[in-house]
Amino acid sequence: MNDTTHPPPAPAFDRLSHELGTLGEVEPPPAFVARVMTRIAEPRMPSVWQWLRQPFSVEIRLSPLALIGIALALAAAFVFIGATIQ
Repeated sequence: MNDTTHPPPAPAFDRLSHELGTLGEVEPPPAFVARVMTRIAEPRMPSVWQWLRQPFSVEIRLSPLALIGIALALAAAFVFIGATIQ
């Protein structure tokens, strides 16, 4: 009968897995932690391209009387321009 069981892991593999397992136990230096947290907390300035691509909204609030006044002023301006061209 053919034995298809795997051979025991090599000692180098055991040593490597142990070293990888101890990596989670390393404490980062406090100055490094403070610097990273400060960078995360500070908003980054957008590039010019990002700033240009940001949508913006314009809100105009007009009363009906103001709208009628603007329409009359534009009509008067067109009449005046038309009268001066001829």
